[in-house]
Amino acid sequence: MIKIHKWTPFAILKRITANFFVVTGSFIYSSDSSICMRPRKKKIPPPGCSSLVVAVILITCLLAAGCTGQAPEPGLNGTGWTLTGYVVNGTAVPVLTGTKVTIDFGDGGRITGTAGCNRYFASYEVKGTAITIGPAGSTMMYCGSPGVMEQESAYLAVLNQAKTFTIDGDRLSLSDAKGTRILSFAKTVPPAPEPLVGTNWTLNSFHTADAVSSVIADTTITAIFGDDGRVSGSAGCNRYFAQYNVTGTSLSIGPAGSTKMFCGTPGMMKQESTFMTLLNQAKTFTIDGDRLSLSDAKGTTILTFSANA
Repeated sequence: MIKIHKWTPFAILKRITANFFVVTGSFIYSSDSSICMRPRKKKIPPPGCSSLVVAVILITCLLAAGCTGQAPEPGLNGTGWTLTGYVVNGTAVPVLTGTKVTIDFGDGGRITGTAGCNRYFASYEVKGTAITIGPAGSTMMYCGSPGVMEQESAYLAVLNQAKTFTIDGDRLSLSDAKGTRILSFAKTVPPAPEPLVGTNWTLNSFHTADAVSSVIADTTITAIFGDDGRVSGSAGCNRYFAQYNVTGTSLSIGPAGSTKMFCGTPGMMKQESTFMTLLNQAKTFTIDGDRLSLSDAKGTTILTFSANA
């Protein structure tokens, strides 16, 4: 370190660049480095470093916000589909004209739908694009139209063989363990919901304990909710009537009165009694297109209807 004295010629100072000095009048004094503020060395990042830091921060932010620009994998939960074709023993089979086979993936790993004649239900589990569908249960109606029962049986058997799925826009494909497509569906476009009041509802099934039962063949159970606060219809044998009240989706139905006929068809009177009991237990309702479901206080579906045209 070069020490500057008060007599140091000014010319020599030109060569001194690494030290500090103080000018007082015509004299120059050395400055003590311990009391002078030394300039902080500015760290200059290597070329491209700033851009890299900004990029890393931006990517992290985008990932945290889910804004990577990549669409998430489409899921099955909450979707509904209508069968367009299936494969049996390597042969593609179209759906019978005038029949409708559907599949709805609901909450809690549960599948429901119509197999063309009967309503069915099953469990399902998805991991990535792998799917496992449990054995299906169904109502036990018989439909006499040619081929309907055979189609229903074939569909339910093939459904249980599904191992993977793919969704391409409004199309769903289920494939077997070999990767062969065995079921093809189109996305169901739900119809506008029918109104509760004024619609002629026909019972499809009723639920007791863990069993789902269809209506006895050649019997019809109906419900019509009038705008006067009365619900009436046929219980299968007798006509019935009761008061009802609706608040939002909450529903209460009072004790029902009925005519007193006796019908000798096996099981008909027991079915009528079961229906009347369940009707009085209804606490909420949901309408999905042309389907009405009544549920009890626990949220369990107990009666399902469809709207008559």
